[in-house]
Amino acid sequence: MTALAADAGTAGSAPDATAPEERGRLTIADRVVERVAGYAATQVDGAAAAPRRLLGISVGEAHPDAEAAVRATVDGHVATVAATIAVAWPQSVRRVTEALRAHIREDVRRITDVEVAHVDVDVVHFATDTAPARRVH
Repeated sequence: MTALAADAGTAGSAPDATAPEERGRLTIADRVVERVAGYAATQVDGAAAAPRRLLGISVGEAHPDAEAAVRATVDGHVATVAATIAVAWPQSVRRVTEALRAHIREDVRRITDVEVAHVDVDVVHFATDTAPARRVH
């Protein structure tokens, strides 16, 4: 019975004699880090995907449930990230951007095993919950 138990996990397969560091490597693409970081931005209270911009002017509204626009560059196991977001009014821009940086670093490291060395955050819009009151002249 002992011989059967010892062979149960290796039946039909030969052990790999190649050292682990010589078997290959895993490369994480820039786009993977961008998607993880973009989703992480939706998890931070007060941050939202910025509205589209046309000729430097915001068009439309901020989208709190959409992925933020993120660019990432991965070099080995280190990445730099740039995110463009909207901040909900009257939240503190400093508090929201600090929380966003920390959450992006944490999620990217946890999901991809890539360390984020730097996160640039560009706040391009302040989102409000209510539409301005219409005025009749």
